[in-house]
Amino acid sequence: MKRPQPRRQARMRRLASSRQNRRRLEKVNAMYQHYPKFFMQSAMALGLTAVLAGCGQDGDAQAQQSAPASTEQPAAAQSATPAATPATAPAAEASPAVATLGTVSVSQDELQRFLQALPAPQRDAMRKDRGILEQWLRTRLAEKAVIDQAKAQDWDDKAEIRQTIEEAQNQVILRSYLQSVSEPAADYPSEQELQTAYEDNKEQFQVPAMVRISQIFLAAPQEDTQAVARAKKEADGLVKQLRDGKAAFAELAKEHSDEQASAQRGGDNGYLPLAQLVPAMRTVVGKMTTGQISDPIVQPEGIHILQLTDTREPSVRPMDEVKPALRDALRRQRQQEAAQAYVTGMLSAGTVSIDGKVLSATLE
Repeated sequence: MKRPQPRRQARMRRLASSRQNRRRLEKVNAMYQHYPKFFMQSAMALGLTAVLAGCGQDGDAQAQQSAPASTEQPAAAQSATPAATPATAPAAEASPAVATLGTVSVSQDELQRFLQALPAPQRDAMRKDRGILEQWLRTRLAEKAVIDQAKAQDWDDKAEIRQTIEEAQNQVILRSYLQSVSEPAADYPSEQELQTAYEDNKEQFQVPAMVRISQIFLAAPQEDTQAVARAKKEADGLVKQLRDGKAAFAELAKEHSDEQASAQRGGDNGYLPLAQLVPAMRTVVGKMTTGQISDPIVQPEGIHILQLTDTREPSVRPMDEVKPALRDALRRQRQQEAAQAYVTGMLSAGTVSIDGKVLSATLE
């Protein structure tokens, strides 16, 4: 077999790097979308991740192990005049910079706030995958650089920008203040209230019947009749070996299965709700007993051989397992009710007057 030429090798490395970057970008963007409270960034700023996808690992945004940056100053515009430094008391010692790009940086404190704002699973994932974390740092640096350029051109002095900032500020004040006046008591809910809520909502804690199955998958698209015929013949032979006890399912799965993820585990797919299986497999598995080998199951993408290795009956998650989530849900519900009552009380405290004439003119 011919060895790839140097140019082709370089192209293959670029493609692999691009795919890896795209996967990291998807995770970073997902975090932006799911946690808007921490990331109040514009759609344009988020779009910078697409530009950064092509950046190498050794660009200006790479994390540096240099001396801490004492301040974050705007990037200089072509004709901008530096603002005078106000005469104030000396600021506290700046947090060390984790990453820098020109005159902007991401401090250690900012990174820690970012990580703390994430739920534990996402936070742990970012701690384990430095690539994802470094991609976020690049994105944040790019955002800061763009913001500094815009401010150097007095973009924040535009009337529409000031109005948007004021509206956003008012919303932050509103949410923060309502949260402060509607915070439930520290001892809410009590153990009795938790138990009552658990009993009243047991259907939400139901765990469906589960099956653990292993599979051998032979790829054979249904439009390729010859491939289907070959796969069917091979599948019949494998089923005969298994039923005659001449081979272990895990060994044959590792050797023959075209579904690589499960093949590496000896065909094991773990526990799944029976309803999650495709109809053809669900019907077969529903009639199987533990340890039984199925006949070959023909599907559009190929042929499956299944073994039922274990079953679990429907159950209810125990109180101790759901208590933390249940407590949080009850506190959120109580706080929402209190906030709504507070707003309603504000409306009831005075007389609301609506000028119908002005309203109609506005709607015309």
